[in-house]
Formats: sequence, structure tokens, C-alpha cells
Amino acid sequence: MSTAPAAPRQRRRGRTAAIVVIGIVVLLAVLVVIAEFVLRGVVDRMIAQQVEQSLPDGTTGTVDAHAEGVIIPQLISGTLDDVAISSTKLTVDGIPLAADVTAHDVPIDGKGNVHDVDGTVTLAASSVKDLAKYSPLFDRLSLVDGGVQLSGTTAVLGYDISYQARGTVAAQSAGKGITITPKTVRITNSALDLKVDDIPGVTNTPVQVCTAQFLPEALRVRSLDVTAAKATVRITADELPLSEDGLQTVGTC
Repeated sequence: MSTAPAAPRQRRRGRTAAIVVIGIVVLLAVLVVIAEFVLRGVVDRMIAQQVEQSLPDGTTGTVDAHAEGVIIPQLISGTLDDVAISSTKLTVDGIPLAADVTAHDVPIDGKGNVHDVDGTVTLAASSVKDLAKYSPLFDRLSLVDGGVQLSGTTAVLGYDISYQARGTVAAQSAGKGITITPKTVRITNSALDLKVDDIPGVTNTPVQVCTAQFLPEALRVRSLDVTAAKATVRITADELPLSEDGLQTVGTC
């Protein structure tokens, strides 16, 4: 009696098993991709909602968030490596602005601190004029390349005069505000024939503007880049509390 036909049947069974295994692997890979896609959407929305709900008083707007990298291993570890948070529709004390921030080591459960926060806040030229309300020394403020242009009124030698000045803008060393220093000044009163090179109390008189009162306490202003079209402010924090209280507690100057 011959048993030779058993070998082909065994090969067929082996090929069938291999096809089944490959099919299972492909199915699992598809499920992982789907899970990654779904979870990413859920995590991004969750982060955005948490930030929106935790904005400081006086700040409103919508936020977009995006967790970088493959999300599933990060969910398992309990920490997101890098999260990009952005908004083009923020309003702070009535002043519209845009923000782009990257945070590292973001806890999934929303507890603890995020680390190495680095980002920018951008104000369009049309928004900057409203900053004049934070100083009694000038009435209007506009952007020019490398600084600002100011206008206001003051008294010199018994005369009430109106002036216009170009000034520099710099971040304060402590990171809690910016300093505007009027430089070149000219009188704009058409009825007064005054010729002055500087105005006491205006020219080279630093004007401190506290930005900490609008930002979570841990954030610091590090630098500014000013053009006639916009002002870009870099903000950083070594650690930033992720809790609602932590984000809503603003700094002081």
C-alpha cells in the first residue's frame, strides 16, 4: 500500500496555515492603524478642551491640539512626548492674538506638570494699538520695523504739547513684562513753535508693561520680534502645571 499522497496534503495544509497567519497579522495591523487614528482624534480633542476650559480669566478662544508621534505607546506609558497647541482665535483682555506652543512630557491624566514649554504669541498691527491703555504716558501705539511709534500729550515749560515718538521694545530680564523706551521725539502741536530734542519724562523714559498678569504664572516672556505688520513674542516655561488651577493662576509684576 502506498502513502505518498500525504506529503502534498501536508504542504497544502502548511500553505493554508501560513495564509491564515498572514491574514491575521494584516487584520491586526489594520486594527492597530484604525485604533491609532481614533485614539489620536480623541486625545487631541481632549487636550484642546482641557486647555480651553483652563484659560485664565479675561482670555477666551478656541484651541487646536496635536500629539506628535505614534500615540498608542505613549498612552500606555501615561505621558505624551510632545504636544503642539495652537490658536488663531484667542482674545486676551479684549485684544485678539494668535498662539503656537509646544509642550513636552504631557501627563495623560491631566495631573502634574508639563515640561519645556516653548511657544510664540503673535499680535497683528491692528491689535497693538489697544496696548496704549496700559500706560498713562501715551494715547496711541503702532508698530514699526524694530520697534513702536507712540503718540501722547504732556506738559513742557508750562505748555501742553502733543508729541510723537519712535521707541524700542524689549523683554524684561525677569520675563514678566516688556519695556517700551521712547527715543526720537517730535512735537505735533501745529500752534506751538517749540523746538526740542527731547521731552523730559518721555524721551528715554522706560515704560513698563506687565504681561505676567495675562499669562499662567509659570510662563515668561523671553524675546520679541517686531515688524510693521506684527509683533511676535516668545514665551517659555521649564514646568507648567496642567491643572485648571495651575493654568488659571496668572503672574504678577
